[in-house]
Amino acid sequence: MAIVAWRNFWPSEMMNKSTSRVEPELLAPDLKRIDGLDGVRAFAVTLVFISHFFIAVPTLLGQAWYRVFTRGGYLGVNGFFVLSGFLITYRLLGTAHHDGHFRWRQFYAHRAVRLFPAMFFVLGAHFVYAVLFDYPPLGLVSDEWTMVKSTVLQYANWAIYKNPNLFVDNVSLWSLSIEGQFYIFWPILAFFIFQKIEKHTVCLLILSVVITASIVQSSLVYGEHGWFAAYLRTDTRVQSLLVGAMGAALWLRTDLINARVLRVMSIPATLCVILIVRYSKADGSFIWNGGMTLFDISVLLVILALAKDAYLGKSLLQLGFVNWVGKISYGLYLWQIPVFRVIERHGASLSSVIRCFIALGGVFGISSLSWYLLEKPLMKSRWARQLAGD
Repeated sequence: MAIVAWRNFWPSEMMNKSTSRVEPELLAPDLKRIDGLDGVRAFAVTLVFISHFFIAVPTLLGQAWYRVFTRGGYLGVNGFFVLSGFLITYRLLGTAHHDGHFRWRQFYAHRAVRLFPAMFFVLGAHFVYAVLFDYPPLGLVSDEWTMVKSTVLQYANWAIYKNPNLFVDNVSLWSLSIEGQFYIFWPILAFFIFQKIEKHTVCLLILSVVITASIVQSSLVYGEHGWFAAYLRTDTRVQSLLVGAMGAALWLRTDLINARVLRVMSIPATLCVILIVRYSKADGSFIWNGGMTLFDISVLLVILALAKDAYLGKSLLQLGFVNWVGKISYGLYLWQIPVFRVIERHGASLSSVIRCFIALGGVFGISSLSWYLLEKPLMKSRWARQLAGD
């Protein structure tokens, strides 16, 4: 079967971009940086961060405005999923446009260098904490090992599903396992879908069928096992990653993505995101019967509008502080709950104001150190390039 001529489907404006604007995690020829995506990351991590802040400052739960404002915080994970699905597929299809070959070593090496060092930093720090403070008081050493093993082997979401009390300090690791599972299997599936099938309509139809199956499964699992099962299981959450993948495929392989249309559509999409965050509930039927899909598509429309430089709110997403929060968002996501739990256990005598400052300073401080001293240097290191074969 003839190899598809990728260059025919590569946007002309991208072919002229210098590699100097490539993000550290996208070290491949002609992959341009999409301005504003750090702002999307900042939005997603802020939703999650604020919704968990009560752990460190429990008096917030007595405030009606806080309970309402943080109701949709769980959707921050969806934002990360859609963005990850988009960028991973963008990377896979983009690096193949020269000669039609997927660069497997480069892809998996970049993902490992980007994700594992910061993750090991958190796991190592928690192990030290557990030893020093004899934590968990009623737990076993095997619990710590189960947490480490399931996180490294990328099945933490299923481990938590089986034992919800296992990851009290590092419960947010569940979503990294779903992304890890996607990173392992999606490139293989994408290879067969996009390399072996010449008709783009067939490729998109296959993606649509898989996404629809995940949407239906979410509804069925919610109805039979409840929201917690639907929230954690891979088969119910992969739809968000695949929605992002669909967006990248539409952008790179078709001419259906129109900047003028996106400029208009991104306005109601933004409003939809805000309203769903404001009014939806993780345990409500709406979100598991199509509401999550509506949210994911709305986020995708914003991402595509940014990719086509057609999003009216782009300047807000590129503000200095917002951009910085987006850059360190991985660390913020990893460290928020561990820091909040430490304050919860050891800061009972502190006032809410002091607990608030310690929580903010601790999470942002450690996340900044992780980014500037660990994550960023490793991504740019000669070792990382050699590992990837760049």
